[in-house]
Amino acid sequence: MANSALAQTVAPHRPGHVYLMRGLFNVFSLGMDELAAKLQRAGVKAEAVSYTSWSSLADSITANFRAGNREPIILMGHSYGADTTISLARKLNERRIPVALIVNFDPTAPDRVPPNVRRIINFYVPTAWGRPVEASKQFHGSLSNLNEGGQYSHFDVDKGEALHRKAIAAVLQAVGRGTYRVKRPAKRDHVSEAPVQ
Repeated sequence: MANSALAQTVAPHRPGHVYLMRGLFNVFSLGMDELAAKLQRAGVKAEAVSYTSWSSLADSITANFRAGNREPIILMGHSYGADTTISLARKLNERRIPVALIVNFDPTAPDRVPPNVRRIINFYVPTAWGRPVEASKQFHGSLSNLNEGGQYSHFDVDKGEALHRKAIAAVLQAVGRGTYRVKRPAKRDHVSEAPVQ
């Protein structure tokens, strides 16, 4: 009986699915592949894809959602890939499908964040490429624009270990595993559970 009561007080674990979008030519954003591997080791489904596949990915997510899959949808991207996370979210908004979290790394020309997004974290480098994101009028979620200028460039912001740790902590929170401790197979893959600022 005590175990049953304890189970009711613990936040439910929802597996979640993270879709990570690489940028131009599918070769300049390999930090997305590294982050996907870290998320998989943390027990979250994650896959890195080309930003050009965002429309077909929206169709796939829609089909899963309509089939009854209600696990949290999480989008990440770098450069053009970061732009398309918002394009994808807007398409899902048209279909009344919620997005639990977006984590972007230096988008170049992002649309406004639609109202179906619960939380967006945007790491950007204010140069000729990087941009902060803005919310649509209907947006009522949490939006954080974090200026990473001086620490990263457009071409390495997607590989920043500290940013990966923050991204993974946000994902674990979104899927109900905010207190989960990630086992580290190698020293450089250690994940901190510090809350995202």
